[in-house]
Amino acid sequence: MNVEQDADIEQQVEALAARLAELTERKVATEKRVRALMAAEDHKAGVYYAQEIFEAQQQKLMLETEMEIARRQRNRLTLPQ
Repeated sequence: MNVEQDADIEQQVEALAARLAELTERKVATEKRVRALMAAEDHKAGVYYAQEIFEAQQQKLMLETEMEIARRQRNRLTLPQ
């Protein structure tokens, strides 16, 4: 590999690391939202947030999938050639 390719790979790895950090923050916020919604439910009073909880859990799963894809891309770039 030449210097240009190494620099390009480094930029891609840094971009993926930034993407992973952003996705992690979003995942943590989504998990907090799920916990807050579950805590706010009052079954005796008939207050349910099932749809919102379900959507937040789906969002969390999507974020986990995106994180795994970015992690694998980063690992593929850093493998010795």
